[in-house]
Amino acid sequence: MSVENSQDELDVETFGPLVSIPASSLILLASKIQKKALDSQASTSSLVARVSGSYNIAHIIQLDNIKLVIRVPATGWGSGMTETAADAIRSHVTTLRLIKSQTTIPVPEIYGFDTTCDNEIGAPYICMSFMPGAPVSQAWFDPLNPSLEARRLRILTSLSQALAQLAKFSFKKIGSLQAEEDGRLVVGPCYSWHENDDGSFSVVASGPYDTMSTYLRENSAVRKRDNEWGVAEYKLLDVIVPCLPVGSRDESFVLSAPDLDSQNVLVDEEGNVTGIIDWDHVQTMPRCVGYSGYPSWITRDWDPLMYGWPRMKDSENSPEELDRYREHFDREMGAALGWEGDWIYTKKSHIREAVWIAALHSLNRPEICRKLVEVAIGGQGEEVDALGMMYDLGSDYLDEQEWRDLKQKLEALVS
Repeated sequence: MSVENSQDELDVETFGPLVSIPASSLILLASKIQKKALDSQASTSSLVARVSGSYNIAHIIQLDNIKLVIRVPATGWGSGMTETAADAIRSHVTTLRLIKSQTTIPVPEIYGFDTTCDNEIGAPYICMSFMPGAPVSQAWFDPLNPSLEARRLRILTSLSQALAQLAKFSFKKIGSLQAEEDGRLVVGPCYSWHENDDGSFSVVASGPYDTMSTYLRENSAVRKRDNEWGVAEYKLLDVIVPCLPVGSRDESFVLSAPDLDSQNVLVDEEGNVTGIIDWDHVQTMPRCVGYSGYPSWITRDWDPLMYGWPRMKDSENSPEELDRYREHFDREMGAALGWEGDWIYTKKSHIREAVWIAALHSLNRPEICRKLVEVAIGGQGEEVDALGMMYDLGSDYLDEQEWRDLKQKLEALVS
């Protein structure tokens, strides 16, 4: 039997004994779930792929003409096996089942799950349907496709139409969805991955949160570091973060795909979205950074640390192209939402996403701050000395009028 990812390629530090789950055990589990959930039984079965991500191993099982995916989390062994990790799995299942039952968004169907080791594979798992299609990461940069531009626009149109359906869900807190015994949904904690010193992972919980400002205050990594650049970043975000729009006094929150990147959106040859995958730790989010925002592959120029243009022209779009694709997505999201509701947040969602990332991730923060200053004071490129202005700000060399002018321009940019 040929398996796409061999056991040798899996990260033993991260996944420990999970890399050694026998194919026979996976097939036995998949066959049992097929019989129970789909009321059918296969005459032939095989493990056709074992695909490792950062936090999960996805096992693809072929059962006659049906494919099932058994997804095993990195927390499924050793000290990662906590009740918090189990709650995160239950929340994942609850949320996907809600989306599947009340929208036509192409998300995996959940056929079974277990948060314990008391099963055929000796590990927690979620068993779900296999989603067809190629990832956008492949389809977006296909030099052999003569209709590539039409495909790209179709991808954005189809994705906006799918995501717009999340408008029907509204919640009063930031957190994950939990199902009560009586079937009611409540908003519980936010979940996130934590890497341990030995390379293994655990799941940590925080919240839930009643307001966006509380969430950012509790989770922000912004501290006034003892150098010019750290002081400048602190001052800039102290001005910019409060400009993120709340929407109303009666703050509410929306479901949003937790990692809307190009490898997690699947499409057909024409660019129609066939699947949105990787919903680990899905939670509610503030509307200004929620479902109506741009997918991350057309906002890359606003996270400069991650952006490879112009040195990687084969796998990156130019800033001008990204502007054009954002305009298209904005129009299509507007049409999908009837030009109202959360569409008001789409146009500047790339800027607000950058502010959100800068507030929560110290590694990305310096370059995002530079980008924000550069655009706010009137342009992009070498003719704008954004770094010089940041140095002056952090060194207290920027005079009061210049600082007032910069604050006004930053506020206008974000709000």
